[in-house]
Amino acid sequence: MTLPSATVPPASRGAESLALLLLVGGLIGVIFPVTKIAQAAGVPPLPWAFSMMLGAGVILAGMARVKRQPMPLTGRNLRYFAVSGLLSMALPNVVLFFVMPWLGAGLSAVVYTLPPILTLLMAVAVRIEKPDRGRVAGILLGFVGALMIVGPRGSLPSPDLAGWMALAFVMPAAVAAGNVYRTVAWPPGGQPVALAAGTMLGGAGWVLLALLATGAVADLPALGLAPWLVLLQIAVTALTYVLYFRLQVVAGPVYLSQIGYVATSVGLGTGTLLFGERYSPWVWGGAAVIVLGVLLVSFGRRFAR
Repeated sequence: MTLPSATVPPASRGAESLALLLLVGGLIGVIFPVTKIAQAAGVPPLPWAFSMMLGAGVILAGMARVKRQPMPLTGRNLRYFAVSGLLSMALPNVVLFFVMPWLGAGLSAVVYTLPPILTLLMAVAVRIEKPDRGRVAGILLGFVGALMIVGPRGSLPSPDLAGWMALAFVMPAAVAAGNVYRTVAWPPGGQPVALAAGTMLGGAGWVLLALLATGAVADLPALGLAPWLVLLQIAVTALTYVLYFRLQVVAGPVYLSQIGYVATSVGLGTGTLLFGERYSPWVWGGAAVIVLGVLLVSFGRRFAR
């Protein structure tokens, strides 16, 4: 099953895909420094994630209504919102907030180079992509780069961070699974803004369950410690996922997953320039190897010709 074809001429679709890729990746990269600033202000992780998803979901639902994109609450659509909300929103964002104090903005962003590789593996497994030599080589290089970052050669700022780095890898795994799921389960006639709204609200539902289960509902007033950051994050998230779902329609899951390159570049850059974070040569080397692997994943078919 594939996404519904968009009414965009092939010539302009390539340009639109590239522009959307850069915009979405850049906006996701902004999440890392904003999240770190919110942490420094004392905002707890679950209320932060909940406010971001609920606020952005409400904005997107309003946009869908204005654009007359229906959100029918059928069993299939509700299942889509629940699963895509968990994989694409709740898991990655909650994990990010927990690992950020330990890994920093830049190192947390490095794992976002892995979704393209993982997305391709999953897409091949469900037979919506066919592998080739270039892409297989890219997959292997990507995992070599990941091992360089978390391996035994002291690439992490402290050996004690290995567990936090392992937890961080939940983020790209969930993002990749979400990329593939949204493609194969895209509801017939589903429109991007409406599905983005449902996914965001689905993610908020999962985080609300976590708030209730852990008793962290009492922490919601702490959002008042950084109200402008909360509003900024909601606005950025709403814009990001309007463009994100459009990119999914135009380019498909593997191309979309390349937003990780841009997000990682922004995350490492802001970590270094804004927060004075420093990374060992093994981190930079591992990131470079992953990027090389991802380029092979992206252009493997072209190299194989």
